[in-house]
Amino acid sequence: MENCSRGFKGVIIFLLTAFLCVFLSGCYLFPKEEEVLAPPLIEPPEITYDVMEVTRGTIEKKITGSGIFVSIEQGNMFFKARGGRIKAIHVKIGDKVKKGDLLAELDTGGLEYEIEQQKLQLRKAQIRYNQVKESGGDKYSLQIAACDVELARLQLKNLERQLEEAKLKSTMDGTVVYVDNRLGQGDYIDAYSTLVKIADPTKLQLQYSGSNVSDFQVGMKVEVKIRDKVYEGEVVMTPSTVPVDADENLKNVVRVEVANLSEDISMGDTAQITLTLDKRENVIVIPRNLVRNYMGRKYVLVLENGLKQERDVEVGLETPTEVEIVKGLEEGEQLIVR
Repeated sequence: MENCSRGFKGVIIFLLTAFLCVFLSGCYLFPKEEEVLAPPLIEPPEITYDVMEVTRGTIEKKITGSGIFVSIEQGNMFFKARGGRIKAIHVKIGDKVKKGDLLAELDTGGLEYEIEQQKLQLRKAQIRYNQVKESGGDKYSLQIAACDVELARLQLKNLERQLEEAKLKSTMDGTVVYVDNRLGQGDYIDAYSTLVKIADPTKLQLQYSGSNVSDFQVGMKVEVKIRDKVYEGEVVMTPSTVPVDADENLKNVVRVEVANLSEDISMGDTAQITLTLDKRENVIVIPRNLVRNYMGRKYVLVLENGLKQERDVEVGLETPTEVEIVKGLEEGEQLIVR
């Protein structure tokens, strides 16, 4: 019995010892807590600006655009005496014509046949007159025969005039620049309705149109550039100087006379024009986009002692890309670009 008691105690001691060993060894399985390090000290980045130095220069306000050479001597060709149906149009755009050349004809029906008949009537009247005269007819018979001759002559002349009025002929030398392509053989055209336009290609001016034509004044000098060659031009017509009864297409254009124009320039050629409206020299000039505008206040950003500062400015001449600073900036100051 005593031996059993000792054995039981031994088992208890063994189990406690084993449990203690397991418990103590388990503590080593937990991860070791790491030491918390202090965060590093980060210096704020240095603020830098893109700047430009304020300088003096020249600023010009200009109008630039493209013009086209047109003839200043043009004629509208139309049937004056009457309208009618078109028989034929004998010219096309670009044709060169001389004064008197046939441009178009109206259909005259049987007018040519009537003229031939009337020629015969005139011949008969002349024969009758000669017969009366040679047969010794009295003076009254001779006068009646003479009246018949004159009447036949007048009727023939009237028919020939009608035939001539049905022919549209050029009244000048030049080039055909317009033909009413809405009309053709058989179409009706009214009297005084322009069918053909002719222009003198030797008398040219540069014509410009644009939203700023009101800035041009007669007498202004204009730089004209044609194929890399520069000419001097002068404004000779503006919308304000065009007569009230002038063509509508002239009331929104400017005409420029170009001096010493090369002979190889022709109608339809284009040229670049430059009109200087204002010019300021030796003034403060900066890019226009650097001037800020807030509720009517104009200001720029300048760099003073390394710090960004707002500076109110007064502007003068302005162009689409540059602006003159009249007050607020001095030459040599640093202007913040961004």
